[in-house]
Amino acid sequence: QVEWSALYAREVVEPAGLREAFDGLAPDAADRCLAQAREAYALGRVATAEEAVAATWRWRDGDFPRLVHLVGPSGSGKSTFARGLPCVGTYLSLDGLRLARGSRADQRANGDVLREGLDRLDAALAAGGTVVWDATSLNAHQRSLVHAVARRRDALLTHAVALVDGAELVRRNGRRDHPVPPGVLDAQLRRFVPPYPGQAHRTWYIGASGTVEDRA
Repeated sequence: QVEWSALYAREVVEPAGLREAFDGLAPDAADRCLAQAREAYALGRVATAEEAVAATWRWRDGDFPRLVHLVGPSGSGKSTFARGLPCVGTYLSLDGLRLARGSRADQRANGDVLREGLDRLDAALAAGGTVVWDATSLNAHQRSLVHAVARRRDALLTHAVALVDGAELVRRNGRRDHPVPPGVLDAQLRRFVPPYPGQAHRTWYIGASGTVEDRA
């Protein structure tokens, strides 16, 4: 997967001057316009930087909600990273919703918890501001449910992907207030399929340091 991603990155092309076309915009607006322009170019809808500017005009003022979608196994530092983000209006944690029902470890009502979380996400994005979705979101299917809400509310979607090696995850899990059983963590690692760049407007890669160490 890493080799395929690297090959994909080397093949990415875009019109000359595209990035510079959005200089002067606020950072979130510039990222959104650049992402939308690249998608339009890939689909053959624009061919020049000037056409890209025209096609992305409605996002230039930054008047759209923001969604930071955390991705990664338990103990990879997602929640710690999210708590340090500025200007977060709504923080939605599936573990928190389970806890409100009685136990964060109780998986029996996962369907109801997910539906409640998605309803809250929809309402929060409709109100505007920045929303954080805190769940493992290990595969494309799990992420797609959140993406559908983000698209409906025209939100800037950021994947915050926590990448920590297995040995470090095991060490951290043993020190957590709410550790997961070793078998559960192993199963998460087997199922973990990180998103590719382009599956969100932008991607942040969070390393073991707990900070954004790379961006796409």
